[in-house]
Amino acid sequence: MTTTMNWSLKQIRNICLLLGLGILVSFHSVAQSKDKFEFGASVSLGMGGAVLPTDAYKQYVDTMKCNANMHYNKGLNLWVDLLVAKKTDLQMGIGFQQVGFARTQTNLKYMNYTYPGIGTGRIEDLSNSNKEITYNYRFSYIQLPFILNTNIGRSGNFKWVSQFSVGITPQILVKHQIVADCNPGYSIEGKSQFKIDSTGFDARLLTLNIHAGFNFEYRAAKNKIYFIQPMIGFYPLSVSKSNNAAYPFYAGLNVGVMLTSFE
Repeated sequence: MTTTMNWSLKQIRNICLLLGLGILVSFHSVAQSKDKFEFGASVSLGMGGAVLPTDAYKQYVDTMKCNANMHYNKGLNLWVDLLVAKKTDLQMGIGFQQVGFARTQTNLKYMNYTYPGIGTGRIEDLSNSNKEITYNYRFSYIQLPFILNTNIGRSGNFKWVSQFSVGITPQILVKHQIVADCNPGYSIEGKSQFKIDSTGFDARLLTLNIHAGFNFEYRAAKNKIYFIQPMIGFYPLSVSKSNNAAYPFYAGLNVGVMLTSFE
């Protein structure tokens, strides 16, 4: 059984500092040749799932059929926005993102298998109560998103601007974990949640996703812009190098603010 890549806070801090320094240097050099650039922050929330092309999950995880479910994703990003053409800007950032997917075992019966590490690995409850376990596969990344935003419309008073967005986001794995939740009212050995770090994944240290959507900006003041950015994305490479292949997909929303700096 392979183990996940869990880094110390010191290692994560050092990587963030190096990446942030490199991005800030590139931001500064590019921004010097522009009339203006924007900087800001956003939070992201969304739902995700995954394409699971093999039966390796059944062979390794359990002998019961699992139903695929959606999973909540969340993140935080710092941004710099540079004008690269008359109607196009480049939105670059650094941030943290958690993505994942879920699988649910339903109608569990006495002596059915569960994921290794949950109790004895089998259901030992003889009662007729409803027994379900949802396995939440969570991948946490440091990420460097790059998004091209192209204007497609604006309001007559120039307060609102709409853009088409397309981009790519390289990511560095920080942690991979499975969080197993029993359905409400059901527990195993007195516990209703299990956190499993040995997941059977050889999770990729480096990955990326591609995404597209829209960006809607509202200029609240001369130097302040609020934005809402709905996006859909997909991982073209499996996030696991093991036989348990998984290709996550997601729909999410960035909500944030940008401040305009004039040279």
